Amino acid sequence: MNLKSVFRIDAVISLLNGLGLLFATTTFVEMANFTATESLVTFGQFVGVTFLFLAILLWRTPDIAGEAIAALGKLWALGHAMWFVIIGFHILTGAAGGATAYVNIIITGILGILYLTASKKSD
Repeated sequence: MNLKSVFRIDAVISLLNGLGLLFATTTFVEMANFTATESLVTFGQFVGVTFLFLAILLWRTPDIAGEAIAALGKLWALGHAMWFVIIGFHILTGAAGGATAYVNIIITGILGILYLTASKKSD
């Protein structure tokens, strides 16, 4: 799998998360075992728009990066590692759980590995 494909897969996943958080906020929040308060729904919608922007950024990155794509892939691998750690911490401490947490930690781990391996091939 090439690095451009990894960025595009990540963009689609971010798009789906963004749309879900923006338009089905209560469902997403409750799937993570949180209580869907008015404040949390508002914050979730903001995060949804942020994910939509992230999806656009991820989709365009391979076209803009040029020769720097391998370095950017490694940077995204680091970001996914950080997300993996914080999601894992939240699962272990009971701060988050349910389908949202478990699916996200799996997807985040896979994407991090794909970014790292595809970046090394692109060097």
